[in-house]
Amino acid sequence: MNNLTLVSLQFGSIAPSLVLIVGALVLLLINVFARAFDSAQRLLNVALCSIVLLLSMIASAYLQPGEAFFALVHISGFTILAQLTMGLCALVFIALSFGGGACGVDSGCAIAWASDDRGFRVGEFYPLYLFMVAGFDLMVSSQNLLVILLGLEIGSLSLVALIALNQNLASIEAGVKYFVLSVLASVLYIAGVLCWYIASASFDLGALYNAMSMGSYLSGFAIVLGIIFMVAAIGFKISAVPFHSWTPDVYQGSSAIMAGVISIIPKIAAFTLAISVFSLFVQSNLQWLVSYVLYPIIVLSVTLPNIAALVQKDIKRMLAFSSISHSGFVLACILINTQMSLSALYLYWILFVVSNLGAFGLLAKTNFVNTPESSAITCDKLAGVARIAPAYGVLGGIFFISLAGIPPFGLFFGKVGVVMSAFSLDYVWLGGILLINSAIAVFYYLRPVVAMYFQTPANFARLSQEVSNASEQCSQSSPKSFGGFYFSANTFAKILLWGLAIASCISIFMVQFLLDFIGQYVVGAY
Repeated sequence: MNNLTLVSLQFGSIAPSLVLIVGALVLLLINVFARAFDSAQRLLNVALCSIVLLLSMIASAYLQPGEAFFALVHISGFTILAQLTMGLCALVFIALSFGGGACGVDSGCAIAWASDDRGFRVGEFYPLYLFMVAGFDLMVSSQNLLVILLGLEIGSLSLVALIALNQNLASIEAGVKYFVLSVLASVLYIAGVLCWYIASASFDLGALYNAMSMGSYLSGFAIVLGIIFMVAAIGFKISAVPFHSWTPDVYQGSSAIMAGVISIIPKIAAFTLAISVFSLFVQSNLQWLVSYVLYPIIVLSVTLPNIAALVQKDIKRMLAFSSISHSGFVLACILINTQMSLSALYLYWILFVVSNLGAFGLLAKTNFVNTPESSAITCDKLAGVARIAPAYGVLGGIFFISLAGIPPFGLFFGKVGVVMSAFSLDYVWLGGILLINSAIAVFYYLRPVVAMYFQTPANFARLSQEVSNASEQCSQSSPKSFGGFYFSANTFAKILLWGLAIASCISIFMVQFLLDFIGQYVVGAY
């Protein structure tokens, strides 16, 4: 302890989280002393938030694998990949949150937001957003179960507040549901930690692995019970079946931007934790137990949500169920647990992130004339919009077709990688189930595309007149409208969406580059 210095602590290992926390505190102080949170103040928050996220990503890129802070921080290739992916997603979402809106919330215009954006017009949103990312960054930066819990709670509690900040009944209900299930997941996680501490007398995953390898663990029953608790805890976080019941309700109650955040950022952190936890047991003599527990969860997670998504009318609920199925694909990679499967995992998730960012970003800019059901974005409301807004139709077609896994768009190559990984290790039945569910997904992902291009709303004349009347009340130029539809993205948001669409289209040329990039971090990462 006499030789302890700041240099020996290696603060660089937590630089990404530190940058985010300091940035959040600075934003909090700026907003406290601001007279009003107007458009200029909001733009300042978005700009500073974006700069902080960029600095955090740069810090993540310069991380070196190793341990710091008395082994409380453990940096691996998975840590760096997760932090870079979360940072990029957070940056795009925060940019999209400012990239549109023709009418103010209280302007009196009859055009209603399909996904209300009140949360982004509150000064507390931006510091909380950075705290959320910082928490999940910390969560993936350690193999100490208590530090992981600390990061999990910082990220989850911040996310609860962000969901509820929309200040309507649906968002508050969604926030409460997410909070309750987060508490339950944390309780199950703590129970698993307690069991493993009893077995190994340590909170470190490395010590647990050494105890199992050398047979020096104190209780085999505690290890098995800990696995069960941990599977349930991680299952809630990644919304795997049967721990998925909260997902569609929370997505539906959240704004489209926040639903997109929930579908990506917390799941990246949870998948990284799942790799750290389950890899220990897959490599040990308890592989059979992990296989018996994970295999049915994977099969149920890729199958049941796909069937449920087929009958959904609300597109956000459809995307919620489909995201559960995507989580099943990623869990399959963790079960297989080879260098090939883990590389396929990150390839799959990166390609999924590109399309999913675009899909939720597009929904966030999709608005309708006030109707009793204006909060729900359904295929019926999108009927025929490609005729009056061709750009919207092209963007929607690219994102939904890519999510369906239809070649040559993005996610096709991710699914091919996962299925090939399954067949390479003789998981033939699992690979077959993944293929069948990939075919099922095509049906519900194509429904919005068919509606936009081949359907016409029955009440076209009445809704078009309502949009025309509503447009006259707006201070800005009249929007393009069709059957009550209104695309609110400004030029900046359109550039972002087109960039994501182009990335989905040219992914066939990016696959090898992405595999090489991922391989730098996955090979020898554990």
